[in-house]
Amino acid sequence: MIGTRSALSTAVAVLGLAALLGPRVADPAVALGAERLVAERAARAVAALDVLREAAEPGLDAARAAAAGVVSGDDPPGPRLEEAAILIADAERAVAPARRAVAALAAARSAWRPDASRPPAPIAAGELSSISAQLRAAVPAADAFVELRRRAVGLPSVLEEALGALDGGSIDEAERMVERARSDHEAVADWETDLPTLPVWIETTDAMIRSVESILAATRADDLEAARAAAEEFAAFGDEAATADRALRIALGEGGSALTAAPLERLAAALGAIEAARDASATILAQARA
Repeated sequence: MIGTRSALSTAVAVLGLAALLGPRVADPAVALGAERLVAERAARAVAALDVLREAAEPGLDAARAAAAGVVSGDDPPGPRLEEAAILIADAERAVAPARRAVAALAAARSAWRPDASRPPAPIAAGELSSISAQLRAAVPAADAFVELRRRAVGLPSVLEEALGALDGGSIDEAERMVERARSDHEAVADWETDLPTLPVWIETTDAMIRSVESILAATRADDLEAARAAAEEFAAFGDEAATADRALRIALGEGGSALTAAPLERLAAALGAIEAARDASATILAQARA
């Protein structure tokens, strides 16, 4: 009797151990609950990422418009850059909820399907604030660039005004205008840049200014022949002046774009990361609901 009870006890222990160590059959109710949880969290992640995207996109649009304003020089770019920076900084408030929603989705999905890849996280906390600060930091350089652009583009007109003043008999006014042209030229020549087309403009406009200076000097000296020769030299700059103008505009386009290129590239990358996280979350949502 004792032996029978001992054998029975051993058999029960073995069976119990086998139940613990053996393969488990998935509980359909548990699997369904996990799937529902993933779907719920995926929907929340998509919604949070939509909020973040909608908050960040106006800042990108405003930053692009501000960058275009820097290149065109129609208005001082500072206010536009400040407006874009404010919009981008405000969007930072939507980053943390989106990151939490994606992290919660990743945790639920790992429990549901351990081998599945994790959804990509959206942008890092503080990234939009950093981009905003970078845009603000570009304001002084952008404003200075627009002023430099105005002086460079207007230089030929200043020389024409100088000749007009001379033709009107006001040599003193003509000399003041030439001094202004020389000052504008030096400002552009001192621009710290390695843009390859700018030297074309610098050399041509320097020669044009020297021709007008020669006209004024000859006029002061009552040397009609020298004044006529200098005037003919200035008139011969037609084709060279057009080439110089094209070279200047290329340089200004490249130089102006460079001032805001870094924050714009970062902002575009941030929107791309948000979009990637949303697409992944939406795919997971569709899988969980299938």
